[in-house]
Amino acid sequence: MKLNSIQKKIILKNRLTFLFVLLFVYILLFEFILPVNKILPKPSLLLDSIPALFSEYNLLYEMAITTSIIYLAIAIGFLFVWMLSFYFATIVNRNIGIFNNLRLFKNFPAFFFAILFAFWFEGSVFAELLFTVIVSTFFISISFMNSAITLPTEYKDAAKSLMIEEMKFHNNITWKYSLPKMFDELHKLHYYLWVLVLIFEFVSALNGFGSIYKLALNYNDLSVIILLGIIIALLIWLGNSIIDNIEKKLIFWKA
Repeated sequence: MKLNSIQKKIILKNRLTFLFVLLFVYILLFEFILPVNKILPKPSLLLDSIPALFSEYNLLYEMAITTSIIYLAIAIGFLFVWMLSFYFATIVNRNIGIFNNLRLFKNFPAFFFAILFAFWFEGSVFAELLFTVIVSTFFISISFMNSAITLPTEYKDAAKSLMIEEMKFHNNITWKYSLPKMFDELHKLHYYLWVLVLIFEFVSALNGFGSIYKLALNYNDLSVIILLGIIIALLIWLGNSIIDNIEKKLIFWKA
């Protein structure tokens, strides 16, 4: 169900209120009541650790690597599926068994593929990009093919009666019909890629957020681990917001 502007404002207000309450409880509990503990660092210690993120952990450089790989992979995957979508639709409509077999790979856990590629290509940023592009393309193509095979037969029958060319029918009907479901999948893929890339970087000791986590664990630096989690959460939220805005531009007819 689509939310109107008033409902969205109420939800946003409730979330902000919850966050402020959570922040207040965190400051009160861990700054004054339990200043020494192994659960969460003091808020003041978190603030003191921010400069170290930039100087000792090279935050901006590592962030540029991780985010570039993730969003470049999503863009390449989407463009690749768009260019080959006609052939994907033709293949899956003629042999649905291929689609059902490919869907089995979605059941594998994220870390399995990350560790497998890290084992095959040791310490290679190119392998990391190739890995994320393959995963991105796979998930987007599966989403497209799932939409293509569920296209109402009324559309196909009307196209045949009007003698519309297959390519024209695909570009104007099949592709546009698939876009809403593909963007729904993009949100899931977005989070999935973040997990995959972080695992890949952590296991392979490559530059990126994963390497910061590995270094912070070696130093037992809980403050940096918490700060990095907050930064990643904000980046994921920002990425989802960008995907939402692109969706609104491309799928203006969506109810």
